[in-house]
Amino acid sequence: MIKLPQTIPVLLFGASLAILSPQLCAAFTVQEVASLAQASSDLPVVKSAGLSPDMDVPWSKPVRIVDPFEGEFLGVFDRNSLSGNLYREGSKQVISLWTPLSIRVLVTLNSSQARSSFYTAGNVYFRPDFLRFVTTKKVDKLLLKVREKVFQLDGSTGTFAVSQELATALKNAPDQNLTIRLVLEGGQSVDSEIGKGTVKAWRNIY
Repeated sequence: MIKLPQTIPVLLFGASLAILSPQLCAAFTVQEVASLAQASSDLPVVKSAGLSPDMDVPWSKPVRIVDPFEGEFLGVFDRNSLSGNLYREGSKQVISLWTPLSIRVLVTLNSSQARSSFYTAGNVYFRPDFLRFVTTKKVDKLLLKVREKVFQLDGSTGTFAVSQELATALKNAPDQNLTIRLVLEGGQSVDSEIGKGTVKAWRNIY
């Protein structure tokens, strides 16, 4: 006899997987679906899948994302500063979100501009402070190498689809930093790394 009160949450979670990816759902047994449901309920909750330079999320850890527009799914956020200092003039920051169905990437560039001088009582004074601002760069291609396999992904607005082959490769990636290359609009390329903490978290996502 099936106990409905215990079965309904599992069925609902399984239905959500089917909506996201029928192929993914078909690969799970009832016991595996129940295990995933329990594991996801214990994860930290992030209320938006949006990426921004000043976002405050658990980095390199599996999270449960509950987005008002996109629904609920698992993911891991990663951040890498290419200059070693997030606030240094000209520094680049690569922010990414890895989910079962997609990879999202945001590249930002920190810039500053001196404020204008002012004149008073016959003297010109220069303000020592600066206006700081952040610009974003459009990412057209994402290349990543997992073991000996190089994956080249084409996307739009910094979003790239995850194939079953790529998902399997990410899940079984070695426990170390992984190098990626981003091709920006206009052809400029940026090399960055995904930290081994995020690589380890992929095992909970894929």
